[in-house]
Amino acid sequence: IPGCPLLCSELTSSDLVQNIMSEQARLPLGRSASADWSIATAAKRALAAAEEAQQAGAKDASTPPALMALMTRAVEESQAVLHAVESTPTRRGRQSFAEFTELLGEEIKEAADESVAEAIQRGERVLVKAKSLIEDHFHIDEAFRMLGPLRQDSNRARDAHDVFNLVALLPVVYLNLVNWDCFTFCSEFTDIGLRQKKTVVELWHGEVFDLFWWTTLAYFILDIGWVLVLPSCVKSPGVILKHHLATIGYICIPKLRPEHGWLMGACMIVEVNTWFLIARRALNRRGDKPFQTGVSLFKSLRLMLVSTCFYMSWFIIRLAVYPYLLIVILQEWAKESDKTGSWFNIIAITPVMQCVFMYLNVKWTIDLVRSKLKGRGAGKGL
Repeated sequence: IPGCPLLCSELTSSDLVQNIMSEQARLPLGRSASADWSIATAAKRALAAAEEAQQAGAKDASTPPALMALMTRAVEESQAVLHAVESTPTRRGRQSFAEFTELLGEEIKEAADESVAEAIQRGERVLVKAKSLIEDHFHIDEAFRMLGPLRQDSNRARDAHDVFNLVALLPVVYLNLVNWDCFTFCSEFTDIGLRQKKTVVELWHGEVFDLFWWTTLAYFILDIGWVLVLPSCVKSPGVILKHHLATIGYICIPKLRPEHGWLMGACMIVEVNTWFLIARRALNRRGDKPFQTGVSLFKSLRLMLVSTCFYMSWFIIRLAVYPYLLIVILQEWAKESDKTGSWFNIIAITPVMQCVFMYLNVKWTIDLVRSKLKGRGAGKGL
């Protein structure tokens, strides 16, 4: 303002008001422990600017009364802000998720809560899907106690698929067994002959290997087609399809190298256990327990026979034969490596696949035993 010696800083009243507004605008909307010092500094600058503007306006006779009232109010508000900042205890540590969302507003908080709830639901769905093989064939409660055979619901696609497997696996198992000397009724089936043959590789003669290989391939192709057309016939069609495709790739090794036919025969012996596993379900849709009220003696004996064969084949094949096969596979891999001069040969993938099978067998066995022990502890019986 011309002729006003008091405004030596060359600031007009309107400039000072804008300065106050800019200083107040620098105050953050939300507070955290690390920002307390910055907020107090900004509040002091805003108060100083407001007081400077009030003093300059008071010295200027041309300052409108309305502007003076606004300056006085700006000083009061700045003092109130500074007092609130200095009187609030300093907070230490990190803000919680709830406190942070409160600063963002109710709408954002609701959106964040919905996202958290959705994430929890997705996690629960993943846990539900991550079921054990045991839960597909036994009645397991929430505490993972085995309550007995699983009572099957009405599912014609599954029932027809079970019948298909029970029938189709028979020639696969039979043709596999007749390729081994210890299962062939010939002149070599003597004590002397068996004593001379010491390893799994030597017990394999493979006289009907081609028929066994093509029968096995046909079974897996038919089962893949069945699952593709009627995916409801199994609980995990994606897992079944991946398993069958991996198995088809695996059996191509002995097809390309017939001297390794024993490997396919040894691994496919697990289908004996698979047959009894399916038979337990297919022959007991109601989930009856042997020798219980309302269960006939014939059915009880049949259930006991199938169940006994299932458990025996499970522990012998999955927990004894498969670990032993890993030793034989490693030995054959070493021989193949010496022959080819490289560890990266056609047998190199077999130890990896065998370890995967052994891991799954051990995991399923732990689930089976754990559920059995819990079931007995709860007085649920077998």
